[in-house]
Amino acid sequence: MSAKRLALVVVWTILACAACQKHARVAAPPTPAPPAAVVELEMADRAFTAGAYDEAARAYENYLSASPNGGQRDQVLFRLGLTYALRTNPAPDWQRATALWRQLVNEHPTSPLKPAVNLILSLHSELDQVAADTKTRDQRIRQLSSELERLKKIDAERGKRQ
Repeated sequence: MSAKRLALVVVWTILACAACQKHARVAAPPTPAPPAAVVELEMADRAFTAGAYDEAARAYENYLSASPNGGQRDQVLFRLGLTYALRTNPAPDWQRATALWRQLVNEHPTSPLKPAVNLILSLHSELDQVAADTKTRDQRIRQLSSELERLKKIDAERGKRQ
């Protein structure tokens, strides 16, 4: 092997080894939640599981206030968004749910919930587009139906004259 090739192989080997090393990120551990916040979170989870979304939303919001740097903040933001999206009385608040999920994605970019949030937001966006397309299609059908009725009347009048 020539000296140039050997040097090239050595350089590539060094680069490959250097690139394969994992660099540990040092981050401050999440602040443990105060006991009152833990109780609030447990109440919120029980209400959420029972389908009492308004009660769960209040408890999740209380948790976020009591423990703004809590270790489960991404999960709480996710569930709080779900409470607004799933409630039926009053109607679901997709705008608020979307804002909470975007906050989750921005504040916790490595959260394991991020793919689920992105999927929900994507599906909701598609649903909004389908609803808009349906509305446009229905308007067009009404326009064409009225035009057809108008043409039928014209045709009927011509038939009477002949």
